Amino acid sequence: MMKKIATVLSILAFSLSTFAQQELQVSQYMFNGLFLNPAYAGSHDYWGATALHRSQWVGFPGAPRSNMLAVDGPIKDKNMGLGFQFINDGIGLMATNELAANYSYYIKVNEKGHRLAFGIRAGIRNETFNASGLENVDMTDPLYQGNQSWWIPRFNFGMYYYTERGYLGISSHNLLFADARHKLDSDAGLKRHFFINGGYVWDLNSSGSVKFKPSFLVKYQPAAPIQADINAHFLFDDKFWVGVSYRTNAAIVGMIEYQFTPRIRAGYAYDYTTTAMRQFQGGSHEIMLGYDFIAKISKFKHPRYF
Repeated sequence: MMKKIATVLSILAFSLSTFAQQELQVSQYMFNGLFLNPAYAGSHDYWGATALHRSQWVGFPGAPRSNMLAVDGPIKDKNMGLGFQFINDGIGLMATNELAANYSYYIKVNEKGHRLAFGIRAGIRNETFNASGLENVDMTDPLYQGNQSWWIPRFNFGMYYYTERGYLGISSHNLLFADARHKLDSDAGLKRHFFINGGYVWDLNSSGSVKFKPSFLVKYQPAAPIQADINAHFLFDDKFWVGVSYRTNAAIVGMIEYQFTPRIRAGYAYDYTTTAMRQFQGGSHEIMLGYDFIAKISKFKHPRYF
């Protein structure tokens, strides 16, 4: 009986993967914008790498488990940046792997460090459906014999305006090939997604030892309701972040980040589900590790604000 339930839930998870999970759900995106916007590439004066693991809906059969690695930095003496990403995602009987390259070009708006960047992202995505994990289906159907695998190209575009203390970005995912079809379901093509996000860092005292960073993210997909994240973070002594996020009709998120050295930082986030889904799972856990390739520590001003 439990196997049958697990099979049903896995099929449900596959359905979710073809729609809601086309874009990975990440709670700590505000500490590395490359996950959302290719124009973020090279926005800092040094190269940096961010690794992230997310276990979503812990305890729910077939729940999403995601791993991401992003590396980006500026091209020396050029108004350009590069970024690279690897994404591994599993949900139900579906496994996804994606490689992508990002390119950005920025314009200096003024002498105060304000910049406007434009970015593009080109990637290739492989999706594999493990049909052998299904039960109570017609295994004589060629569709369910062995693993089914297919490749889908992906192209994203973004714009990013930023200063030392604030930012505003807009991006579109699956700008091209938005109608690329899934091999298993001709109606479940990749959907175009739109994102708008922004934030600012304020000093709360004269010494600057306590800072406040409100930020937001709005996500729009024509076939789904608009979703928004409202975030509030506090930074103490340029080392310790603590914050909370409210994701509309989805979750409340608590998160922390600590800057161990000028080069090394780590973060953790926990999502408490606010929908009826919470009775079937134990929330979501997310771990982040970042390393910045800073050549001279003496020139280090402050940790990444965004």
